[in-house]
Amino acid sequence: MASRSRLLSCVYGFYIAMHPWLKESGYVKVGYTANLSCRLEMASFTTCFTPEWSYFAVFELESIKEAFLLEQAVLFLFKDRRVSQRELIQGHAMDVVDGARRVCAALNLNAIVNMEPNYNLSERIVCDKSGKVSFFDAPPTRDALKSTTLGKYIELLEKLRQSIHACSVCDNVTVEGGETFDDNEEDVEYNFDILESCKEESFSLTALRPYQQEAVARCNEELESSGVAICQMACRCGKTPVAFKLIEHCLQRKQDAKVLYLVPGLTLLRQTAIKLYSYGLREIKYLLIGSYPSSVLLGNGQSLMMTTDAEVVESALKGSSSQMVIISTYHSSHILSKLSGFDLTVFDECHRVCGSASVTNFNSVLFQPRSGKRLFLTATPAYDTPIKMDNTHLFGGIAYRYYLREGIDNGYVNAFSLRIILGENMDDMNPYFYEAMRIVDKMIVYCQSIEHAIQLTARLQCPFPGDVVPFSVMLAHSRMGGTAVANTLHDFSVSKRCILLNVRLFQEGVEIPDLNAVFFAAPRYSSRDIIQSICRPLNRMENKPKSYVFLPATIDNKLPEAHPVNLKKFSTLIPFTDALMDEDPILFEYLIDPQKVSYDIDVVGLRSLKLSTERLRKFVLPAIRRGVRYSSQKTDRLHRAARIPWKSAFGELKRIVLECNRYPKTNDAWVIGKQSVSMALFYRYVRKGYRQYINNEHSYLKLYQIRDLESLPLWRSYGMQGPYPWEESLRTLRDYLKAHGAVPPLDVHKGGYIGLDATPFERLSGTLMHINQSDAHDKMRLDPAKQKFIEDLCKPYGFKWRKRRDASGKVLPGEKTFITESYEEFKKLYEARHRNRFQEFLDQHFPGYPEKHERMEDPRNLRNGCVPPRHVSRDECSEPYTAGRVMCRVCRRHIAVKAWDRHLKSQSHLAKLGEVTL
Repeated sequence: MASRSRLLSCVYGFYIAMHPWLKESGYVKVGYTANLSCRLEMASFTTCFTPEWSYFAVFELESIKEAFLLEQAVLFLFKDRRVSQRELIQGHAMDVVDGARRVCAALNLNAIVNMEPNYNLSERIVCDKSGKVSFFDAPPTRDALKSTTLGKYIELLEKLRQSIHACSVCDNVTVEGGETFDDNEEDVEYNFDILESCKEESFSLTALRPYQQEAVARCNEELESSGVAICQMACRCGKTPVAFKLIEHCLQRKQDAKVLYLVPGLTLLRQTAIKLYSYGLREIKYLLIGSYPSSVLLGNGQSLMMTTDAEVVESALKGSSSQMVIISTYHSSHILSKLSGFDLTVFDECHRVCGSASVTNFNSVLFQPRSGKRLFLTATPAYDTPIKMDNTHLFGGIAYRYYLREGIDNGYVNAFSLRIILGENMDDMNPYFYEAMRIVDKMIVYCQSIEHAIQLTARLQCPFPGDVVPFSVMLAHSRMGGTAVANTLHDFSVSKRCILLNVRLFQEGVEIPDLNAVFFAAPRYSSRDIIQSICRPLNRMENKPKSYVFLPATIDNKLPEAHPVNLKKFSTLIPFTDALMDEDPILFEYLIDPQKVSYDIDVVGLRSLKLSTERLRKFVLPAIRRGVRYSSQKTDRLHRAARIPWKSAFGELKRIVLECNRYPKTNDAWVIGKQSVSMALFYRYVRKGYRQYINNEHSYLKLYQIRDLESLPLWRSYGMQGPYPWEESLRTLRDYLKAHGAVPPLDVHKGGYIGLDATPFERLSGTLMHINQSDAHDKMRLDPAKQKFIEDLCKPYGFKWRKRRDASGKVLPGEKTFITESYEEFKKLYEARHRNRFQEFLDQHFPGYPEKHERMEDPRNLRNGCVPPRHVSRDECSEPYTAGRVMCRVCRRHIAVKAWDRHLKSQSHLAKLGEVTL
């Protein structure tokens, strides 16, 4: 029987109980209680029954209200099989457990499931304040809990009840329908310390890696300015050293500083304590809050014990005037929820606190009023959960981000290969597994549900094909109990050749050094789930070969690869490619143009397909890329500004700014291989998001993206506002009018210039050109506030800035304004520049005129070849798959994008470069 340490003497929960007399009749007893440890010994159980009661399963919950809610929901779920007015259900106990799990998942109840628990006597007995030993009373009456009703959940529970009924009618498990998990295994806690406690762990930190130093700087800046910050760093890239340095900063500033460090499990609690001690935090006090019974060896002969005694914790905190680091599991953190005064709270794997919008043990500290700074660490922020991490009030913003691709390229994460295994259907998954096991030795398989995992395991018991080296098949799921799951994980860890099937038990937090691969046997739609699962085999080991990620897909072999039916089949891979593109921008560039950007991806066909390797690579793989980009539609998903990976797009934006000394034009093209992407779309997207941010509105940009933009030269002046900032330009005009009483001669047609080194008169020319164009022939299009601004500026001097109009609103013929008069004066002086001193005026206010202004580029940049080409728009509906064209800004002619690289090396282009006047 499975057993686990009690966090508290009083354990709220829902139970499924068994008794031999009820079992003979086919019934199980359900209920809720404030104390699971002694419920079965109460009079209501022992008066009319022999003392043979036992728990089949218990669901430990955070409050008595949640326990009552779960009981009522389960009784509703099985109302067709319930004994009237009794908490008795006819049927197998496991059916009730499954139903309760479904309810927990549907209602976001954070339950710890314990199968066949054994509560020791010492756990049942508690002392009252007088020191007398007493048993807990029965739970509050149902009248006291009337506020917790099923009212708002009835519709949801009815759908759940109908789905369970439908499943009982059909024994077949359908895996095509999507991501619906029978068991909320992600929230089930298991004591994997059974394995980890035997390991001698040692950690050292000589120096931070460069990206960790940047993370510390950015997070520290954000903590100082707003008090909260998120550090998003890919799995296995070292978030703890970043937290350590920030903790050091906190301790250096205050002699009695208190730091709280929250972690999701006992293994991570122990590792964190050892790491912080090994990194250098040795002269401070530690307090470990958790239910692990053994001591934690820190090193140098130092050891600590964990506690969950609230009085001990409160006494240790209130009675200490020295520096202290408190490390607690989320599940035990409610002990601290009423204590304040933490100077810094670190939420490790913070996406784990997002599972419930109501207050639970996991998120009780999060919902407490903030008394100090808060740092959130995660590889995969949660945006599809009841609590969303884009809630900046709770979490702040992402101050720093380090991508999975960066970790791979820098050698901190094992490289992986993406393999799509192609078959005609997925009725029998065995051939898919055989193809994978021809490549790797040890693999975790993620299934859709426990039933699905059991079904796949059973089918794998048949003899293997002759060309497949035999391997063991193991199964782990939440119904097995913690000890059985841990034992299975141990057997898998020491096995040389094996696959392990599960649902989500091993999605995160499990380390298996020689794990080769993961296999997704069912669809996944959560980017967080996908990335966490993909990272399982990516730990680095000496001489470890590359890891593999296997994705099954289907094809109708009777139809062409690019047929809409097949494109739609391939589009099932979109959630995986989208999740990966966010962490690995190279995949985006590969999908845009595989001829220029390589990516470790390939297609493996089942033997039954009889597809040659050449056909798979020459026809099937391109069709899969098209299916991912277009599905069965005609619009390219990847050309949308929000879809473009930030790191790649911002990199091109930064290149333009630094190399061309300007921000993107409205028609700049970003050429990726043989495709042209409009850079203006991305630039417009980030400007809008940044404007939302500075206006204190909700912005779709992440904080680290905002900080990236702010790192660009003159971003607020000319990046966000554009090359002709209204107030700055009109201030130039106002100052000139005050000094001279007249408007300077300006070329308002081509005298504007967008370079970061533009002169005040060049920016003023661009602004006046905008005003003149807004005063259009049919109507005035200038913003009313700007109209008033320019009106107030011109009125003291009697200048006319707007054209007069007739009754219909049309501009009167021959109308002139001070803007057109200024241009006419400029032309007159320019034509006579050899006979006057106007060239001096040009050199000062319009340097490089007119060549620089005609092309709106610095000729030196044109000569250097760093200027992006001009994007030529096309109709995606009529030309959905064509690569399009761009215009060369040097040669001033249109070029097919696929020929762009050749054009840059052509003799004609090189000759034109030589003709550029500097």
